[in-house]
Amino acid sequence: MSKSHKSNSLAEISTIFGMTLLLTLFGVFVYFMLTANKKSAEIKEQLSMDILFHENVDESTVKMMEKKLKSMDGIVRNALYVSKEDAQKLMMKHVGEDAFEILDGVNPLPSSIHVNLTSSYVNPDSAHNFSSLIYKGNEHIISEVAYNESQFLEIGNVFKNFELIMIFIASVLLVIAILLIYNTIRLAVFSKRFMIRTMQLVGAKSYFIRRPFIFRAFYHGMISGILAILFLVSLWYSFTYINPSIITSLSSSKAELNREILDFIKVAFGILTTGILVSVISTYFALNKFIWVKSEKLH
Repeated sequence: MSKSHKSNSLAEISTIFGMTLLLTLFGVFVYFMLTANKKSAEIKEQLSMDILFHENVDESTVKMMEKKLKSMDGIVRNALYVSKEDAQKLMMKHVGEDAFEILDGVNPLPSSIHVNLTSSYVNPDSAHNFSSLIYKGNEHIISEVAYNESQFLEIGNVFKNFELIMIFIASVLLVIAILLIYNTIRLAVFSKRFMIRTMQLVGAKSYFIRRPFIFRAFYHGMISGILAILFLVSLWYSFTYINPSIITSLSSSKAELNREILDFIKVAFGILTTGILVSVISTYFALNKFIWVKSEKLH
């Protein structure tokens, strides 16, 4: 094997290795972002509002409203009918039975529907719009739509700031990864600058010179992406080995397992696509420098 061939092989290996490491780190961060967003959605959806009904409203009317709310996909995550008796039991559990003795057994609590909105609606404006939508036209049966507006405002601001910070960090990491990959590829192309010049001297056109490099860049990007995905799978298995409770949690919920698989597929596709695109685009621009450079500047 010639010295030149060894040098080219080492350059290719170092390029693939460097891209794999960067794509793996980027994949870990993206997966962390998806997990963090999922957890933030779960926290948001714990906030609730209560639709309180007038005293004379019968149970069938309330249950019809409950059914209507449950059909509002994308807005309502869960709606639960709470009868007067259930509300009394819940109150007695929290404040004690003595609270109702002074009322001579009278239950002043109204029937209600306990509503949890989807995470995208957990903000003051959406909550207010939903409250107005439910109340308008139903004033004869609904006495009040009660919720803690300050909680909706606070949690909305907290997670909005968190998402902006995460997007900023992800953008910075992506730019750094692209620059590092570009410089790695540029060094690999630099080692072949004399071969490029030789091809030009024998009359090869720029597109003909670029073609094998672009094909190889596509191949390198695909290999790096696949290796990065395999590294992520290994990391995931290592993490679940240390924390076996994760497997138990996923096994108990098919929907949760499907979401987890879908998230990983998204990350894997993003890694593979990013690896190929960055490799091909970086190679194209790196080639331009040596295709149009003057001969005396090749040294």
